[in-house]
Amino acid sequence: MRTVDAPSAAGAHRDAAEVHNGPLQRLGLRFVLVATMVLGPIPMMLPAVLAVDVIAALDITTGAFSVALTANTVVAAAFAPLSGRLTDRVGPKLSTVLTIITAGVGMFGMAFAANVWVLMASAAFAGLGQGWCNPATNKLIAERVPEGRRGTITGLKQSGVMFGTFLSGFTLPTLAVWFGWRAAMGVYGVVALVCAVGIQLWLRPDAPAKPDGADAERRSPDTRVSVTASNPQPAGDRRSRLAGTRRPPPAQMRPAERAFITKLTWYSLLMGSVVGGFGRFQVLYAEQSLGWTNFWAGMASALAGITAAASRIWWARLTEARVRPASALTIQSAFTVVAMVLLLAAGSVHDSLMWVMSLLAGCTMMSFSAVSMLSIITGVPVSLAGRASGFVMLGFMSGLSIGGLAAGYVIEWTGSYSVVWLAFAACAAGASVLAMTMRRQRPVGP
Repeated sequence: MRTVDAPSAAGAHRDAAEVHNGPLQRLGLRFVLVATMVLGPIPMMLPAVLAVDVIAALDITTGAFSVALTANTVVAAAFAPLSGRLTDRVGPKLSTVLTIITAGVGMFGMAFAANVWVLMASAAFAGLGQGWCNPATNKLIAERVPEGRRGTITGLKQSGVMFGTFLSGFTLPTLAVWFGWRAAMGVYGVVALVCAVGIQLWLRPDAPAKPDGADAERRSPDTRVSVTASNPQPAGDRRSRLAGTRRPPPAQMRPAERAFITKLTWYSLLMGSVVGGFGRFQVLYAEQSLGWTNFWAGMASALAGITAAASRIWWARLTEARVRPASALTIQSAFTVVAMVLLLAAGSVHDSLMWVMSLLAGCTMMSFSAVSMLSIITGVPVSLAGRASGFVMLGFMSGLSIGGLAAGYVIEWTGSYSVVWLAFAACAAGASVLAMTMRRQRPVGP
C-alpha cells in the first residue's frame, strides 16, 4: 500500500495545482507529451515507409537497409538507461526538448544521406531521441499531473507512437510524390525543430526539486508537484535562486523498487521481442503464407494499430482505477499467447482468423507499454521516474532489435513462420509468469 498525506492536505495541494494548471496549460501539456512520443520514434518509421525509394536512391540491398535501421533501436536501447539518469538530473522540460531535437537532426541526416553509412549514422543519432522519449515524458507526468489523472494521460501519450505510425504512412507517400522522398523526410525534420523551440518557449520551467530525503519526495508524487508548482521560491539574491533550482542527485533505489524495475525490464524484453518480430513480419506473413494482397495485409496491420491506439488509453485508465499493474500485464501477455496461436491457425485453419488476431494483438501485445509506463509513474518515487523508465526502455528496445533480427534469420533458415510464432508464444508465456511474481514486489512508500 502507499503512504498518503492527510485528506485535507492532499486536497489543498490538488486545488493549488488546479489553480496553477488551467485548462490551457493542461491541454498544452497533453500536446507536449503526444508530440514527444510522435517525434521521438518516428525517424525509425520514415525510411520504412519510403523503403523502395531509399533503397533505389542509395543503391543498397534490402539487408543493408535493414541493418542501417536497426542501428536506431540498438542506440536507443544502449542510451535509454543514461537518458533516464539525465532526465532525473536536468528535468523533464529540457529532456523533452532535447529528445525532439535529436529526432529532428536525425531525420535531416537521413533525408540528405548519400550512402548507407550516412543513413546508418543518422538513424543511430535519432535513436538517442527514441531512447529518451519515454523517460522524459514519464518524468513530466510524474511531476506535473496529479494522482487520479495519470492513467488517461499516460495512455494518451503512449498512443502517440501509434499516431506517428498512422501519420507517416498517410502523409509520406503523397509528400514523396509531390516533392521527392528527401524533401518528405526534411519536412518532418523541420516540424520537429519547430516543436522543440515552441516547447522551450511555452512550457513553464520545472519546479525546483527538493533535496534527497525530503518527505514529499518519497511520500506522494502529486503532493511534491503541487507544493512546488503553486508556491514558487521567493525572490532573493541570484546565488540563492540558482541554488534553489539546482536539482540534487536522485535518491537511491530501494530493494523493492529495484526488484520491481528489474522484473519489469525483463518483461519488456520478452514482450518487446514479440512486438518487434510481429510488427516486422505480419504483413509479409499474410502475403506469402495466406496469399493476401499487399492492400489487405496492410489493412490487417492497420487494424492492429488503430485498436492499440484506443486500447492503450483504456488499459491505462483501468490500471490506475481498478486493476493492479501486475495483473494487467499478466492478462496482456497471456492473451498475446492466444494471438500467436491464432496466427498459426490462420495459416492452417482459415485465414479470416487474421482479423481476429489483429484485434487481439492491438489490445494486448501492442498496448502493454501504456501499463508498464504507468506502473513506473505510480510505483516509484518521482525522483527515480526517469532512471526507472530508462532501464525498462533498455529492455523494450533490446527486445525490438532482437525479435526483429532473430525472426528474419529463423524464417530464412526454416522457410516457415511457424517456428517464429511458436517462439513468440513461449516468450509471451514467460512474460506472463514473470508478471505474476511482480505482485509482492511492487514498490511502496515508507
